[in-house]
Amino acid sequence: MINNFKSLSLKAFQQRFTSTYQCIDYLVSIKWPGEFICKQCYNNKYCKGKKYGDRQCTLCKKIESPKAGTLFHSMKIPLETAFYMLFLIVTDKKGCPSTHLARQTGLQQKTCWLFRRKVMAAMESDHQHLLEGEVDLVEIELNVMKKGKNKTKELSTVKVLIGIEKKGKGASKTYAKVIGHPSKKKTQFFIEQKIDNQARICPDRTIYTRLKNCKSSESEGRNKTLDQRIIRCMLNWVYDRHGYVTHAQEYLNEYCYRYNRHQMKAAIIEDIIRRMVFHKPRPYKLMKYS
Repeated sequence: MINNFKSLSLKAFQQRFTSTYQCIDYLVSIKWPGEFICKQCYNNKYCKGKKYGDRQCTLCKKIESPKAGTLFHSMKIPLETAFYMLFLIVTDKKGCPSTHLARQTGLQQKTCWLFRRKVMAAMESDHQHLLEGEVDLVEIELNVMKKGKNKTKELSTVKVLIGIEKKGKGASKTYAKVIGHPSKKKTQFFIEQKIDNQARICPDRTIYTRLKNCKSSESEGRNKTLDQRIIRCMLNWVYDRHGYVTHAQEYLNEYCYRYNRHQMKAAIIEDIIRRMVFHKPRPYKLMKYS
């Protein structure tokens, strides 16, 4: 396994990944850190494939590339360019817009935008790190652009559930989920998916009433000042970064990913590449119309 990133400097990153071969070696070290296992027959013996980094099963002869079954699958962008864009996206606090990526790489803006959406897909929570301890649960409205009649865009609002894990005087983690039409079932599903069952949940008045199915005041223990600050920062980032919000859940996933890993520094680059390797492929054709 290649050593972790020790520096966030662009110069050091580019020196490490100057060619496609170096990028492939890094993907191989993540995808097959131990022994190779064939996905078709589960054989663990292989030989070299036709292309650099490919592995061919000695039993069923199936060839698998390091990019197969990942978000890099069937990607026409050179790997070193994709890694460079990953660096720019992750290290930029605002996420590096696709227009800037296009200027830096010479690619079309639409190509950069579609690749950026793949990165946002990798930023989606894997539900392994649940909110623990004292957790505030609030519901807000988010302004979004939706397709109306005759394919025209119309301004609308969606309901968003936000879970905030409190630590000291601040918040250590947060998750957000677009729920559309609010319901008790959707709220309970969010709690089961994002919050540890031993956590002490402090919902706002709307959620408390919905869960209890009766008129009641909000539960005690909420830090309203902290909640308002987290919500304000989240909305400001989404509106300032994306303007007209068209893919609300993806934008919220990106914000929560960045917020929850703001102390990872150099390790965040390795984390996002690893997530892209183990994420299911997402063809560009599907993203164009989603």
